[in-house]
Amino acid sequence: MVKPIREIFRNWAVLDADGRHVNGTDKESNHRYGDTYETLFQDRDTVYMVMEVGVADGACLCAWREVFLNALIVGMDIHPAANWNGEFHLGDQRSQQDCEWAAAGRFFDLIVEDAVHSVENSLLTLFWLWPYIKPGGLYVIEEFANIGAVSDNVLALLPNVKVLRTVGPSGGVEPLVVLRKV
Repeated sequence: MVKPIREIFRNWAVLDADGRHVNGTDKESNHRYGDTYETLFQDRDTVYMVMEVGVADGACLCAWREVFLNALIVGMDIHPAANWNGEFHLGDQRSQQDCEWAAAGRFFDLIVEDAVHSVENSLLTLFWLWPYIKPGGLYVIEEFANIGAVSDNVLALLPNVKVLRTVGPSGGVEPLVVLRKV
């Protein structure tokens, strides 16, 4: 039986005695992204290339490896990823050279940007990495800063974008900005 993505994300989170997130991936402990990713990837066996930018300790990369068993998982961050022993690039999301170096001319089924969470940085990284998304592939921005304030502008500016509203741990909206390449 295939494990639900939310369960995989939970398994890679580190919580304190009160159940608060202290380390590992926060994709399900601070955010509730698992079910949304589940709807985006109903056939996980067809995902072969995944990159995440902004990986903290690398637990998110371990989770992605468990979600997408057939995929090469690539990480990039400005700090080493202590929990990851796969492909990793030390680099800055604001650098076109670093983003292109990490992509290495490959085309990805999924790129997740979960780094600094500022509009400027998120858009720069999107522009640098968008050429490396396969047709039909997804580019996801987690925790897009102030998306509520600029949601209409983002929807007007970027073709094939969806702002998926997920619920955070305190009941607030934690949107994922999802772009599908046609």
